[in-house]
Amino acid sequence: MPTTPGRNGGFFGPAVQQVATRVGRLPRVGRRPAVALPRAVSGQVANLSATVRRAADSGSLRKLNALQRTLVRRTTMGPTALEYARVQAIGYEAFLNEQLEYELLDDEPLEEILAEALPTLTMSPQRLWQEFRDNPFIPVLELWVAVVFRLVYSPRQLFERMTVFWSDHFNIDIFAQSQPLLKPIDDREVIRKHALGTFPELLSASAHSPAMLVYLTNDTNVRGHPNENYARELMELHTMGADNGYSEGDVKEVARCFTGWTWNDPYRSPGPVGTFRFVAERHDTGAKTVLGETIPAGGGIGDGERVLEILAGRRETRRFIAGKLLRWLWGYAPRNNAVRRVAAAYGRSGGDIREMLAEALRKQRLQSATPKLKRPLHLLVSALRAMGAEITDARFALQHLRDMGQLPHDWDPPDGYPDEQEYWSGFVLPRWNFAATVLDRGRGLAWDPSLDDPSATVEEIVDRLETTFLGGDMSAATRAQIEAYLAAGSVTRKRVREAIGLVLSSPDFQEY
Repeated sequence: MPTTPGRNGGFFGPAVQQVATRVGRLPRVGRRPAVALPRAVSGQVANLSATVRRAADSGSLRKLNALQRTLVRRTTMGPTALEYARVQAIGYEAFLNEQLEYELLDDEPLEEILAEALPTLTMSPQRLWQEFRDNPFIPVLELWVAVVFRLVYSPRQLFERMTVFWSDHFNIDIFAQSQPLLKPIDDREVIRKHALGTFPELLSASAHSPAMLVYLTNDTNVRGHPNENYARELMELHTMGADNGYSEGDVKEVARCFTGWTWNDPYRSPGPVGTFRFVAERHDTGAKTVLGETIPAGGGIGDGERVLEILAGRRETRRFIAGKLLRWLWGYAPRNNAVRRVAAAYGRSGGDIREMLAEALRKQRLQSATPKLKRPLHLLVSALRAMGAEITDARFALQHLRDMGQLPHDWDPPDGYPDEQEYWSGFVLPRWNFAATVLDRGRGLAWDPSLDDPSATVEEIVDRLETTFLGGDMSAATRAQIEAYLAAGSVTRKRVREAIGLVLSSPDFQEY
């Protein structure tokens, strides 16, 4: 396969422009009335901005229940006035249930347009290899664009938020060997297919994914010369956690169980290119012992499948997954009692992800949620969602994500992008640059002109910004700074846009 443009290369050229042109006016989908299920598609970005303006005029979001505000912030990739209005209308539990039952939220218009504009999203592995073996960057680019558009415009916000979580948990570097043509399939058939299913099913899908087998080099794991890479990460990153109830001997035995698990590559395999393949003659047929359980000789492919069952059922796995989910949704240091309760929900439900999320997002739990720093993808998406922005050129979003350090699926180690404030707080300058330039005209975005309208008093303008970007929850310190800035000179559109940049740079918006 030809070399794919590297993560530090100059790749925002003709290929990106080609895709951006095909996407066209893609974001004009997925809008919904403030208090109705999204059954109809609106073609006007102004609908969102108008809802924001009405909320600002009425001051209704200033009366939003603090717990409702927290729920919306933790279950979306950035609230809009529509989500706030929705939770006000139907209440905490109904809003959460609506997001958990994501199939009832109609995103078909978005997916239809994505499928038409980004054809590689729905292609079979065989067709991807046939058409893009010599130009593998196109599927990468189309996947990147799809990630951004889904996060910004899908009504299934909790589902999309969990696709980000699981993409990190089962991380695959899209620039690793063969991944430009394998990871798009993994994203569709593993992550998105099982994001709110059950953890055992998700784990099994990942274990059978050619992308994962190639990324963690299990395709070279053969009888007599076991490769322990996948076995080690399966236990350390995907299930039980590091140094948590297993030994080096267990890693070696698990590796033996997965000998012969490989894929149909385009050069040596007889089967359909890009699909899972078990090669019996490469499999270690002897008996194995994993975590104290004997796996009899002669089990074939069943050896690996039994390992997946064992690991999915372990107490350590339940606690490890529960802790990560709470860290994602609640805060950086989840309490032991909360971890036990979410782990118990895993045990009761057989690893049902929705049951775990329902437990993690209980009212009494979110009341004590602690602030988290938005990672770059979250920061960008939340700003665009708050603005009701229309992405007119995908290069704008992708360039900023690269500068801030979080292009989707572009993390080299198998542990996924860090969910740590210490790591992301070191990227201050590119975050400020994004906040300062997001409203520059001609930068690949369009928005309703009322957003930066200067024809109001300073207090009214700040009220509008508080409602639009912070759901009526601006701190006194931030408000004083924004008011002082606007009052220090003539209030023009340019100055209002600069004030918006200050809001986006504030701790109020950078955290959630």
